[in-house]
Amino acid sequence: MDKNIANAMLMRLNKQDQVAALQSIGFTTVNENTPASDIAKYMQWAGTLLDLSLATLRIEDGEQVFFTASEWNFMSANNRSKYIRIGIRLRAECHQFIIAKSDCVAADGTKTFKWGGYGTDLRGLKNYGSSNQGLYDTFDGKENTDVILETLSGVKDTQGTVGAPAAEAARAYRVCTLESDGIEDTTVWNLPALGELMLMAKYKAEINELITSMFGNQNIFTSEWYWSSTEYDASSSWGVNFIFGNVNAGSRQSAGRVRPLAAINTLSL
Repeated sequence: MDKNIANAMLMRLNKQDQVAALQSIGFTTVNENTPASDIAKYMQWAGTLLDLSLATLRIEDGEQVFFTASEWNFMSANNRSKYIRIGIRLRAECHQFIIAKSDCVAADGTKTFKWGGYGTDLRGLKNYGSSNQGLYDTFDGKENTDVILETLSGVKDTQGTVGAPAAEAARAYRVCTLESDGIEDTTVWNLPALGELMLMAKYKAEINELITSMFGNQNIFTSEWYWSSTEYDASSSWGVNFIFGNVNAGSRQSAGRVRPLAAINTLSL
């Protein structure tokens, strides 16, 4: 069912039914005591983009703290100095996660990475080649990245690529270090699953607007191919072309952009 249709149907239900419906799609903290204003926000979150926020790390304790653009812009320079900006939190269509503030860049300046593992059908990753049912509902980037790294680390594939360059770049991504910024980036960054990457592409214009405001336009999503961590078969994996947002499987020998994300495992306002 189309997300917007589902959202419209939710709005026609009474509060008791709304609570039950929201709980059934993952909003388990919603209950009869949840204010009507919050119910409305959850219904929006269920069907479309709820909001985008600046994601930060508080230097004092390393906690993730989120700000709207207006909240950040009205903060004093002294208060801003207490936080490290790490990316953008997206809340949309029953999901939320943090998008890294920039694409991965290798030590030599390279901005594209091979997927690796050519010729290996990874055990633990579902193969979406012959039957791609459920492909667009893949939101398991962290789990995928764990499997890819565990399986391919240090392994040379049949084409000579060692390891899993795209997943390795995503997991190694760091926004800050203790030495230079006073805090270590302990965020677990991942190569997005296809469903996660598709949400980024769908709301690219809104994301790029906030990225430009917070980090500069040199960090926006480019109109290029971005890798996901979702497998097609032993020689190909899925990705998204960010020109039009179209989804395709590409050879793992091809090089693509990598924009890491960090999972947020709760669905609560």
